[in-house]
Amino acid sequence: ILVSPRRRRMAQLPLTNQLLSHFVDHLCKAAGIDLQLVRTDWPASWEFDHVLCEDVGQLIGRAIAEIHRRRVAEVGVPGRASATCCMDDCRAGLTLSLEGRALSDWRVEGGLAAIDGFVDAWFGEDGRQAGWSSGTNLRQFFDGFAYGAGATIHVTVDKVGNLHHFYEALFRALGDAIRVALELPGGRLPGDSSGLAGECRYDVVVEEDGGDCGVA
Repeated sequence: ILVSPRRRRMAQLPLTNQLLSHFVDHLCKAAGIDLQLVRTDWPASWEFDHVLCEDVGQLIGRAIAEIHRRRVAEVGVPGRASATCCMDDCRAGLTLSLEGRALSDWRVEGGLAAIDGFVDAWFGEDGRQAGWSSGTNLRQFFDGFAYGAGATIHVTVDKVGNLHHFYEALFRALGDAIRVALELPGGRLPGDSSGLAGECRYDVVVEEDGGDCGVA
C-alpha cells in the first residue's frame, strides 16, 4: 500500500468489497491522506470478506504506525486523539492511542448486534446486485487496524439508525482521530462531496400560462 498526503480526489481502492472502499474513502478525506494499492496479487483468502476487511485494516494501520514513527522523530506529535462524528441518524465516538498496545474495544448501546447486521449492497452495470457487506465483517477492519498500527481503539456508539450511515460516521471518526494524533493537514478538497453520489442538483423551470406561474 502507498500512502501520501492528500492533494487530489482519490480513486476508490479496487477492493472486492466496494462498500469497504467507499468507507475507506471517508477515512482518507478525514485523515488527509491518499491511499493506493500497489500490489494486488493477493492470495485466495481475500475472497472471504472478513479476511479482506481485517487485512486492509492491518495494511492501513501499519502505514499509519510508520507515519507516526517518522512524525515523532521529526517534529513530535501527540499520538493520541478522540473524535465524535455523526451522519444523519447515527453518532459514534472513537478514541485512538498510538503506543504499541493493540486493542479494539467496543461499547454499543443495545449490544454489538445493533451494528453487526446487513449494511448495504452494491450493484453491477447490469443493475444486478454484485455483493453486500455486514457490520460484523466491517468491524474487523478496526480490529485489523489496531493490530497493524499497534493502536488502542475505544469505540463508543450511542445512536444507531441506518447502518450505512453508522459506518460512514465511524470511519470518519477514525480518520479525524488519525489526523489530530499525527497533526496532519486535513479537510475536504475543492469538489469533494460528503458521499459517493456527489452533490444534489436541481433544475428549476418556471412555466407561465395565462398569467399563472408554476414551478416544476
